[in-house]
Amino acid sequence: MVLFKINGERNSGTNFFTKILEKNNFPHYVHKINKRVVTHWKHGVPNDDYKKLDEKVVDIFIFRNLDTWLISMFKNPYELKESEWNNDFNLFLNIKQLSNGYWKNCNNEVLNKDDNGKSIFQIRYYKFNKIMQYKKNNKDVILVNLSFIQNEKNLSQFLDFLSEKYIPKLKVNNYKLNIKHAKDHSNQKNRTYKINIDKYRDIINSNKNEEIEKFVDNLTFI
Repeated sequence: MVLFKINGERNSGTNFFTKILEKNNFPHYVHKINKRVVTHWKHGVPNDDYKKLDEKVVDIFIFRNLDTWLISMFKNPYELKESEWNNDFNLFLNIKQLSNGYWKNCNNEVLNKDDNGKSIFQIRYYKFNKIMQYKKNNKDVILVNLSFIQNEKNLSQFLDFLSEKYIPKLKVNNYKLNIKHAKDHSNQKNRTYKINIDKYRDIINSNKNEEIEKFVDNLTFI
């Protein structure tokens, strides 16, 4: 059986795309949670155990453009210790982050221990490089940009690609593409926040990896 596994950094649209696959009957993996232990965490560094989940596992990694991702991570800092920056976006961009230590993996280790001691930019690029290494070493690994699949025409094209390549027996005449936001259940594609990110452009420009961000900005799917 083919199984799609959705992955990506936090606030990158993994819930959105999982709901799309679910509504259109694409077989997909949902990570399991039991007593604060999470298996095969979709936001973590990928490992070869992913490929053992089924006969053929297709990994899909979603990337989000930097500006909107930074704001969303600030407002929704899953697994990070937000008291360290206390609602100060400038501080959030500059400090070394800490895990909140809540979730554990199967080895009883803090789920996102790799976040400790890294800036929010270093967290992003550390994960990016690990994903690219995983893609180099494994088959059936797809990279896609969130903004690309938030366009319904592009999303339909992407689903066609997945269906024709991996599950040609699945015949869908009309995809269900219009879903409510995965977190706040509104009709908007992205939540909006009152942060003028251009005020922080110097900090962002001095910390961002130009080559990686150009790749993400130009990415459709590969």
